[in-house]
Amino acid sequence: MAKSVAGIIFSSLNQNTLSRLTADRAVAAIPFACRYRLVDFCLSNLVNANISNIFLVANYNYRSLAEHIGSGKDWDLARRSGGINLISPYQSARDASAKLYKSHLEALRSMGDYINEMKEEYVVLMDADTVLNIDLRAVIASHEKTKADVTFVTKTPDKSYSSKNPRMMLSSVAGKITDMVLSSVYTERNPELSLGIFVMRTTMLRKIIEQANAYGLNSLTELFFDSYKRQNYRSYCYSGHVATVSSFLDYYKSSIQLTKNAEARDQLLGQRDASIFTRVHNSAPTIYRKGAKVSDSMIADDCVIEGTVINSVLSRGVIVRRGAVVKDSILFQGTYVGENASLNCVVTDKAVHISEGVTLSGNENMPFYIQKGRRV
Repeated sequence: MAKSVAGIIFSSLNQNTLSRLTADRAVAAIPFACRYRLVDFCLSNLVNANISNIFLVANYNYRSLAEHIGSGKDWDLARRSGGINLISPYQSARDASAKLYKSHLEALRSMGDYINEMKEEYVVLMDADTVLNIDLRAVIASHEKTKADVTFVTKTPDKSYSSKNPRMMLSSVAGKITDMVLSSVYTERNPELSLGIFVMRTTMLRKIIEQANAYGLNSLTELFFDSYKRQNYRSYCYSGHVATVSSFLDYYKSSIQLTKNAEARDQLLGQRDASIFTRVHNSAPTIYRKGAKVSDSMIADDCVIEGTVINSVLSRGVIVRRGAVVKDSILFQGTYVGENASLNCVVTDKAVHISEGVTLSGNENMPFYIQKGRRV
């Protein structure tokens, strides 16, 4: 096991692919599984591996993310040394331009001073849009054992896998990566999906930044494609449940899947020795009134349920009045559903008000979205 490891989380580099949910928040701050934010899974995976020096790379729209993280105490990261550091675009006397990051490499370049000062031997890079509960200690141990230059955490998806945007697909022989492509679908030749989690020595990360500067590269993916034949790049194939939230439809389907798949919920949220931590709220318990009917749903604290909820995910403070039916839907914090209203395949952002008797219906392949604070 490595003596010391740092973590870097990219919070919002795929902002445009989730634009419906990121008008007022970073990708990492998107609510998930009724009680959590996407960043909670990254932070918890790192903390559970005893990694306590963590850099959270923000771009813009990160107010709610900063509020959620606070001092980091809910993840035991409120420390005098290390802890969690929020890194955002900034300007100095030497460089008066504070550009928004468009790629991983631009973000890494901007935090070059932090990386040069790292005393940790290894570093884990993670994207916030991949939801899983993984033992990073095992990944790091595999990285050390194989003497890899970079270890890519991968998952072999179903043959029916498809993505709105091309993602890195790999093939490996005995763990050694032999081919890489960008693809939106599963292929027999490159059956492993990269999950956006990379382990390497800190010296290797510094070398990658130097190479990118020397060759004028702006994409970490492009750099990996250019160098995998010369380097010892290794694959660590993860077998547990993974939700890749690379689009609004991915987000919807991944969320609804948790209500229907008990095994997926257990793998993600039910591991006793690998808890997922989040910001603690002193909320009242949810109230289920007489006549309420709830099945196969995930419901947070401080809700009031009088109607029917089926295969849905409800965040804190949601109210479902008598006679209302909520099915295959995701309701963010503070959503109000009036009497005899009907929601099917609907995603409501925070503080949405659905009036009495309103009927809204989307489709499992095209859910209906209502913006924050809207009244319908």
